[in-house]
Amino acid sequence: MSNFKEAANKTLNLIFDMVEKNYDFLDVDYEDENLKIEKEEKVFIVSIHNPTSQIWLSSPISGAHHFELMHNTNNWIGTRDKNLDLIKVLEKELGSLR
Repeated sequence: MSNFKEAANKTLNLIFDMVEKNYDFLDVDYEDENLKIEKEEKVFIVSIHNPTSQIWLSSPISGAHHFELMHNTNNWIGTRDKNLDLIKVLEKELGSLR
């Protein structure tokens, strides 16, 4: 398994666990390299995109984002906006659904 694939799977597992632990009002499902997080009609999709070595986020709040792993870290940073961190974006947006 490539470093990207290993890091991406680890990150999706981390997000799954984070949602299960901290956002018990949300439904979360992990299948085929896609994580689906939902509350009523609000659906977030976090997916591994192998061709670009990125994690993609589809958010009903902020739209579509692509994240790439920063070298020597476990941080996934936005490809268009380097100030966006995948985990921080999710924490903020999921928290706003309370």
